[in-house]
Amino acid sequence: MEVVSNIPFRPSHEIPGANDPILQSLEAYWQALRHARQIPSRNDIQPRQIDNALPHTFILQRISPGVARMRVAGQQLHDLLKMDARGMPIGTFFAPSARDEIIALVDTAFCEPAIIAVPLCVPGNIVRAPLTGTMLMLPLRDETGQTNRMLGAIVTEGPRGNRPRRFEIAKEMPLRHETLGVKLASAQSHPQPAHEKGPDATHPALRLVINNG
Repeated sequence: MEVVSNIPFRPSHEIPGANDPILQSLEAYWQALRHARQIPSRNDIQPRQIDNALPHTFILQRISPGVARMRVAGQQLHDLLKMDARGMPIGTFFAPSARDEIIALVDTAFCEPAIIAVPLCVPGNIVRAPLTGTMLMLPLRDETGQTNRMLGAIVTEGPRGNRPRRFEIAKEMPLRHETLGVKLASAQSHPQPAHEKGPDATHPALRLVINNG
């Protein structure tokens, strides 16, 4: 897979999700929150400011290296899994063959930190149409300066069907990897164990992402 790292010099059709209005609006909001080019804080995120993107949006919490769980998940993510995604590891969205690679990419987004956009696919068969999409990851910091949260979204094209869909990484498409080049807290690569008390209890207003209506 090609890795697109020099974003300003690539045509938009070669950057995963670059022409998707949902991902464009979410990243524009995240970029607007960057003060002195630092990583935005988790507490900066206001659901009302990203209303159009909310059904596709998630917030990941990094529990430990290689382990990140959904703390907030929009209705469209629920529809992909056919169950509530909150509390689930990010690998739940992926086929077993792709899980090690996506976990490594998520860790990279946390640790560098970096913006990463991953092209996704679900191959079709005689009874199910193929599905394509993009997952965008945008790091968030906590009050100590660690990037242990991730604002992101998954958008898809194609019918989802009535059974869970598990993604593979589309190898024929480029992957966006944009290192942010900011100084991190010294404990960044070894986060403290997190208390798992339900979906993002530190900022419950973002539960509005879920719409079970």
